[in-house]
Amino acid sequence: MTSPDDPPPESETDSHSPFVEIRYSLTDLMREVKRDRSSAAFAMEKLDQATINLLFERQRSLRDANSTQ
Repeated sequence: MTSPDDPPPESETDSHSPFVEIRYSLTDLMREVKRDRSSAAFAMEKLDQATINLLFERQRSLRDANSTQ
């Protein structure tokens, strides 16, 4: 398995492409997701998302009320 820092073999690289494929270990990704979900920042993102949704709901209801008049 290759690490994210290893450059791809020359045969796989497209000299015109700005993108490089990076493969990560599923175990590492799942560990990172678990850590992120247990952090306070993730909880704040969920709270912020709920607040943002409320703002859009208010705007949508105001817009709907104005369009029916």
